[in-house]
Formats: sequence, C-alpha cells, structure tokens
Amino acid sequence: MTDLYLLGDQDCLKMKRICVVGTRWMSEYGKMMTEQFVQKLVEQNWCIVSGLARGIDRVAHETALGCGGKTIAVLGHGTDLCYPPEHENLKKRILDSGGLLVSEYGDGVKPTPDKFRARDKLMTHLSQAVLVMECPRRSGVKITVGAAAEEGKSVYVVPGPINQASYHGSVEIIRNGGIPVYSSEDLMEQLEFL
Repeated sequence: MTDLYLLGDQDCLKMKRICVVGTRWMSEYGKMMTEQFVQKLVEQNWCIVSGLARGIDRVAHETALGCGGKTIAVLGHGTDLCYPPEHENLKKRILDSGGLLVSEYGDGVKPTPDKFRARDKLMTHLSQAVLVMECPRRSGVKITVGAAAEEGKSVYVVPGPINQASYHGSVEIIRNGGIPVYSSEDLMEQLEFL
C-alpha cells in the first residue's frame, strides 16, 4: 500500500467502516434502498466509505451526513480537486461534518480511468465489508468486489428487480459468493459476525 493523502478527521479510520457502492445510473429503488441501509448503518455507528461518484455513492455520502454520521470519500485524484465537479459542495460538507477524504495522489493529480480503478480497490482496503446496492453487468463495482474477495472480506448484496438491467451484475455477484441481504436489519445481523 502506497502512502495515503488524508484530509479531514482521521478518527474516522478508528470506527467500524463499510464500503457502500453501486451504479452511477441508479434507479429510484436503488436510491431508496441506499437511504434505508445507510441510515441503519449510521444508527449502529458505522462509518460509510464510498467514492464520491454520481449515483449510489452520492446518496450514500449524503444520507450518512443527513443522519449525523461519518463518511469517508475515497478519491481517484488529488484531495484538492473534485470529480465530478458538481460534488464540490458535498466534498466540503464531508469535511465540515468531521468526515475524511482519502487519496493515493497528491495535490494537482488529475483523475484518469486507472486512478478510479485504484480508488475502487482502496475503498475495500479501508473497509471491513462491502455493501453492493445496485450493479449492472459492466460496472466498476466489480473491481471493488474483486478486491474484497482477494482480501477475504464479506460482500453483501441488496437484491433488486430481475427485470432491471441495473441489477444483473448484482445477481452475478451473488452467484459468485456475495451474500444477499433482504433488509437493513438482516445486514446488521450479518455484520455482528465480523
């Protein structure tokens, strides 16, 4: 593991941490489930780790903040930059709320696809488990899931409507050993075994 650049409250790294990930093009169902699961996780003092991307990541960070929880944003660029640019206010809110920004890259380093792939792996490394909210067949979520498998960490998956393509990757992850969870209470019971 290379040196990390940290901006914000490093006490977040002392909390129980779960990586919450999903598609950038989320469904209403995916958004609703993310809000429900993250709210329950925050109530149980879990810190939410995600990638500051559009879609599920944004909802995970915003829900954690809205519930008074802590969240860690893992970046695919320097901590002084923001991608996507419309998340600049969210990035500021994370810092103002006692959250943490983490990057493998120094100031001025711009985002590129390979840096986002590295970010997806780093999110797993910083977390005790991964929660997949909504995943199509082709998705960076699978990089995070693969890293979790390599590190021997549990991957929990919220099932979705089988007629929705944005959940076809989620089904594949379950088929390959991901643990389906049918409610936030079910997830809490599973997490007790970590």
